[in-house]
Amino acid sequence: MKSLIFTNGDYGDYGFCKNMKSYDYIICADNGMKHARHLGIIPNLIVGDFDSTSQCDLDYFKAKPIPIETLSPIKDETDTEIALDRAITAGAKQVDLYGGIGTRLDHSLANVHLLYKALKQGVAATLMNPYNTVRLIDKSIEIEGQVGDIVSLLPFSAHVLGVNTINLGYPLKEDSLIAGKPLGVSNYMLSQKASISIKQGLLLIIQARD
Repeated sequence: MKSLIFTNGDYGDYGFCKNMKSYDYIICADNGMKHARHLGIIPNLIVGDFDSTSQCDLDYFKAKPIPIETLSPIKDETDTEIALDRAITAGAKQVDLYGGIGTRLDHSLANVHLLYKALKQGVAATLMNPYNTVRLIDKSIEIEGQVGDIVSLLPFSAHVLGVNTINLGYPLKEDSLIAGKPLGVSNYMLSQKASISIKQGLLLIIQARD
């Protein structure tokens, strides 16, 4: 099952929000409902403490036959983390998190860490906003884009060993990436598809746009 989570954050002109019909289960995390409403999407579930939500948006969705789970603002999880938990409980094996990257670096990093939480449970999660598509792997992945697109490879673990790439401008073959040395920043795609694999560790893959 493929799930979409609308989080708060920068959506720009919403151009990255595509293929809405491909999602089986849609969740809004708190003020993510603002973006769902803008796009005319009725989610399957809304969760949050609603500390960042306008009353107008909340009233709009309360008038719909949608489950709304109101959370305490005093909790050990972010609204986005709880939304991810609900998606996984519902059976999602792939989760796209829209937004989630913005002016709050702490929230942005927290959402990157949720990719690790998903990966540990066998779920492929992707964090997306107008400028970045962020994934975390422990084995391999094939990515799509355009020739010249920026692809940065950053270690999420202390060491990432046996890094191999296909169709990236600066090829890696059985290389190592080490925390504290951003060697993998600003690589680029040579074709519309590229492959990245590792033998040990955790690797962040960021497709970035200026």
